[in-house]
Amino acid sequence: MDVLINIIGFLGLGALIIAAWVFASSAKRYITGEDLQDEMKAMESDLSPYRHWKDRSDSDRRKQDPANVFPLIINGMEIKEDRRVHRDRRHAA
Repeated sequence: MDVLINIIGFLGLGALIIAAWVFASSAKRYITGEDLQDEMKAMESDLSPYRHWKDRSDSDRRKQDPANVFPLIINGMEIKEDRRVHRDRRHAA
């Protein structure tokens, strides 16, 4: 009996979450006046925070001369050499 009550409670909580999501998304569309197609176009724009990629530039800044010249003095501490030894830092990660 406890298992059945737990299952019904879990399904009820899931239904409540889904209902809240549907209500929030439909209220947002009603207030802004945009439909789903407009929302998808906005998500694909360059200004969208949901865009998961960035366009690469033709010139890679990492292939240019190093910006720092050692030894460096930062906050009163002297750094004698760069701790990164591999040319491609992602390789050593």
